[in-house]
Amino acid sequence: MRDMTVLAYCFRYESAHDYIAHAPARAFDGVVNPPGLDILERVGIDAFTNGAPLFVPISKFALLSDMSQKSTQPPNQIIFLFNHTDITPEEPFLSSIKALKQRGYRFAIENPRDVNHLHPILELCDFVILGFKYNMNNMTTFRQLAASHKHLEFIAADINGLEIFSQLDKTNFKYFEGRFYNVPVSKDQSTMSPVKINRIHLLNTVQEEDFAIESVADIVGRDPSMSISLLKLVNSPHLGISQKIKSIQHAVAMLGQKEVRKWVTTVIANLLAEDKPGELTRLSLLRAKFAENMARHFHLAMQANDLFLLGLFSILDAALDMPMEDALKLIHVSEEIHTALVERKGRFMKILNFILAYEAADWTEVKNTMMLHDISAGDVFESYMETVSWYDSILNEAYEVEA
Repeated sequence: MRDMTVLAYCFRYESAHDYIAHAPARAFDGVVNPPGLDILERVGIDAFTNGAPLFVPISKFALLSDMSQKSTQPPNQIIFLFNHTDITPEEPFLSSIKALKQRGYRFAIENPRDVNHLHPILELCDFVILGFKYNMNNMTTFRQLAASHKHLEFIAADINGLEIFSQLDKTNFKYFEGRFYNVPVSKDQSTMSPVKINRIHLLNTVQEEDFAIESVADIVGRDPSMSISLLKLVNSPHLGISQKIKSIQHAVAMLGQKEVRKWVTTVIANLLAEDKPGELTRLSLLRAKFAENMARHFHLAMQANDLFLLGLFSILDAALDMPMEDALKLIHVSEEIHTALVERKGRFMKILNFILAYEAADWTEVKNTMMLHDISAGDVFESYMETVSWYDSILNEAYEVEA
């Protein structure tokens, strides 16, 4: 939406024989049984969307099976997505769509071309996704559909720059998809708030090999958000600390240097983006854990902790609204992280490129990297599922602590 609230997510995947899918999704190669539903049955929809709806690509032949029997997920959270080249406006597909809609499922179609031919399908759809990756050509389709199908809601997709987003923001598009939200808006460093400066100072403090616990407690004590987060953490039943901790100094001392460094790094990296779209925080955490999980597959297991930081700081330019080179002048990172994030090269960059390609569903790049490094589809699938489950556990722990 225009206020940058994330309202839905979308699965993107290749067929099993094209390296991406893994055992749970292979039974019918995604033709009769959509891989997205198999994966959801394994980890649950909230692990991916935190309660938001999910667009799940579906083939026309999958419609002929009883989809409601293949999923235990709430129908109102599933939006089945058609490719315009796959779906045909004829029976028995139309009847299957109507039956699923009666059960609460919704439907979307992506980049429809012959809108007159697809009229019966469009009448049953709830959303239309129109891509604007390279130009504004889909505006003609948008105007035609908006005039003839008043019930449809439109999503402008592949918006990877603020310029195109600004143009479309003046139209009747209600929803937007793309990387535009994590593009930094250039600002003078002097405009940075004192709170952010204080947090950057704390972040640099804990990067020192033998930092003083007292210094951390002093800085945290001047930041209400950090103080609350720390006290919630140490009083959480998951840490197994029997005594109630009520002071910042006591909390920091109980955690010790290693845990304090881990907590400070993760919390601050995301607090720096608290005035940004919430998806930016989610993205940094998923990148961090995915990079850590993939480290051993790139023969970088000893650098797993550094790769976690690489993913965490990969959105730092957008969080601080400045070029990455300037952002890393403020925060102490290793030379290898700096080389990857600023110069876009070095051995860490191959993992970052892989993660960015996986995010963008650039399966050609993903497959090339997997072949080059002898990484199996199972390795990638399990690493990402572990990443999603880890992120879901963080959210659950946060809710439990709040309660």
